Amino acid sequence: MKFKALFPGFLALALIAAPHAAHACQQTFTIAGLVKRPLTLTIEDLAKFQSTTVRINHITQKKTFHGVFSTQGVPLKNLLETALVEKEVSGYNKPVDLAIVVRDKDGRKVTLSWGEVFYRNPSDVTIAYQSTPVMPHHQNCGSCHSSGFTKPVMEQLSRPVCLPKLVMANDFHADRSLEGIVSIEVVDLHPRVKTKKKDELVSTRLVISGAGPTPFMITDLSTLPRTTVTVNVVGDGRGFHGRSTYEGVPLAELLTAVGAKPDLRSVVTVSAVDGYRSLVSWGELVLSPEGRNIIIADTENGQPLEKNGKFILALPGDLAADRDVKAVDRIEVHTFNDPGKIYVIGLGPGDTDLMTREAVTYLGRSDLVVAPAKLYKDFSSLLAGKPLLFDSMSLIHKSFFAESHPESRGRELDEKFVAERENAVKQMKEELKAGRSIAFLDWGDPMLYGSSRWIRTHFADYELETVPALSAFNVSNALLERDLTCRGSLVMSVPSALKANQALLKAAAEHGDTLVIFIGLKEFREMLPLFRTHYQGSTPVVIVYNAGISSAEHTVRGTLDDILDKTKAEQEQFLGMIYIGPCLMEKSGECH
Repeated sequence: MKFKALFPGFLALALIAAPHAAHACQQTFTIAGLVKRPLTLTIEDLAKFQSTTVRINHITQKKTFHGVFSTQGVPLKNLLETALVEKEVSGYNKPVDLAIVVRDKDGRKVTLSWGEVFYRNPSDVTIAYQSTPVMPHHQNCGSCHSSGFTKPVMEQLSRPVCLPKLVMANDFHADRSLEGIVSIEVVDLHPRVKTKKKDELVSTRLVISGAGPTPFMITDLSTLPRTTVTVNVVGDGRGFHGRSTYEGVPLAELLTAVGAKPDLRSVVTVSAVDGYRSLVSWGELVLSPEGRNIIIADTENGQPLEKNGKFILALPGDLAADRDVKAVDRIEVHTFNDPGKIYVIGLGPGDTDLMTREAVTYLGRSDLVVAPAKLYKDFSSLLAGKPLLFDSMSLIHKSFFAESHPESRGRELDEKFVAERENAVKQMKEELKAGRSIAFLDWGDPMLYGSSRWIRTHFADYELETVPALSAFNVSNALLERDLTCRGSLVMSVPSALKANQALLKAAAEHGDTLVIFIGLKEFREMLPLFRTHYQGSTPVVIVYNAGISSAEHTVRGTLDDILDKTKAEQEQFLGMIYIGPCLMEKSGECH
């Protein structure tokens, strides 16, 4: 099928509804990364925002036709403003060097620049929650096209559009308009690079890195294809500063000349000698008609640049000139193509509002999930339909494996347990080799008696990354309203470790240090004689049940002598934290 023959039979168009042409194939998507308020949004949530209508001709660089649609969506700018994008404390607070990485359900990524979202009209980049095909007014095109041409075209108009969809309205090619997006992440590539104020900006050459195995130094642009652009110099903070005509080389041409390969996952950072920098995405350079007008200029109004360095980055399509960079001395190409990783993510002890911002961000970065089936189900609204690779519950400990395999005993059980773990490790390694990342989900803080301990011996440190999390311990402390370190120290343990190290238990009891016991509800009764060996019967005891689950969390207070009577009606046998020691009785300020 020749591309130039696509449109003659479709000149007269009319909108007609096609309810089957769009569907929400993702339950949720997340906006995270460098934001103060991570968002988890559904299609229904998007429909509550002020929306705009944008038409998209979905035709790719390879001239593949995927339909013409009228979409209803929310400007990405509005969503990011709701999420409160904010740089961490650094020496460069302008957001013009931020990247925005968008992922779809199949793990594909495209990267946008801050400027093309915030310095263009808001409707240029939207997240669509509704899509209606634009159908030909005359669908019988036999007079000008064969059925072999019209049938696949009509099929594309009737295809299901997977929502939510990233719609890049001004891209001539629609390769960045991903469907079924699962995450949007704001990223700072240079969080620690500060600006250095200079009295005079001087740069006689620029260095390009990341385009090939070695950096390139450029001192002269005269041999490369040139173009002329006119820029209205309007700053967000300083108003109108006139109009300039620049001549130079399109940034895309310059990068191609030194061997850079266009990649929609890539971005280009352009920096000045004083550290001022801005970011341009490869997508806006090669897919948008405005891309050729993004230039590295060496003349202004017909004269060679001298006052502000030899080279300037000029972006005439921006509505604010904040991305323009004077005295350019460095250009860096960065591709978001990290190898697959296992992200060990603690989801907190219960309610979703106890998750960290980092947890939401790393869920968005992941392609697959490993988790206990219950945890996967309880947090499914945050997982955006990511598939469960396997249920990890029975692999945490042999006792859990035995519960799910009652038919096996003794050596047979041991062999099955080892084989299941080995198979699980094999699956994860295959996914990492394929470049996919895995969210290994855990309750609470994964580094406090977490369920990921067994996998760490099978993977190198660079293949694993642990995401910070609150523990049931942290929530329980807040519920107790006591200074647990009033005697100077605090001892955290589990029943098996206390049995094996009674000297530690004795020392804690003699000094009055607070003893905190994880995973101890089932064994608490049988361990009471051991505790009474070292503690007096009047020693305060508090058991916190379901810490972090607001609908069920509560405390039971007593002493070693009466705590069993006070807890005999409790049904929970797993989610509990046990505290023993005199600090439980003393309020803040009463410590010795």
